[in-house]
Amino acid sequence: MKKAMTPRAIGLGLGAVLVASLPFWAGDQYQLHLAALIAVYWILIAGLNLVVGFTGQLSIGHVGLLSIGAYAFAILAGKAGLNPYLAVVAAGAVGGVCGLLLGLPSLRLPGFYFAMATMAFALIVNEIVMAHPDLTGGGIGLPGPLFPAPFDTPVGFYYLVAMLALRQTYIERAAVLKSDRGTVRDTPRVEQVVRNVVAEASRAGLSPAIAEAVWRSLIEASIAHEYKAFDTKAR
Repeated sequence: MKKAMTPRAIGLGLGAVLVASLPFWAGDQYQLHLAALIAVYWILIAGLNLVVGFTGQLSIGHVGLLSIGAYAFAILAGKAGLNPYLAVVAAGAVGGVCGLLLGLPSLRLPGFYFAMATMAFALIVNEIVMAHPDLTGGGIGLPGPLFPAPFDTPVGFYYLVAMLALRQTYIERAAVLKSDRGTVRDTPRVEQVVRNVVAEASRAGLSPAIAEAVWRSLIEASIAHEYKAFDTKAR
């Protein structure tokens, strides 16, 4: 005897159909652009939710790490001519190393001081970016290079970031569900969720050492790529 579908399963199914069919009924390219941005920031918020929502740490430095990865991708793929997929991995490695260097000392600080340390990091990154316009473009920034086909169009790019957002959500949800409770605001539970994230990333075929960095770099590369993908004059 077949079990009746739960409201949750029905809702997830309808949501999947809505996301998959959006390019076909979106009114114009701008609406598709907004949908792609939502998927991009969904990935960013998923990472921030793991730090703030589940561990209780108020991190303001995510924007600094985001900038590092975005500029690394734009410089490597745009100026250096590196393959965009390789540039994503390299940018993730750079962002991961910077996150490690930031986290080692700052995570030893209590709540308010941790927030101030991460905010100072973000401000330092901004000053470095503005001080080297020849490399970073200064206040104007750098154009994000396109990904190869089939992700070189607005529709292809939308499906790329939507799939990555779904995968990131699955990995984080699986990791949190394997922890003792839904929140992890003390050190043992924080460590447990981190181990679970690495384990889920490994099952997904990612290298545990750079799994989080790669996911962050995908956000960064997506943002750097976004304006190029939706610039109709670029084609």
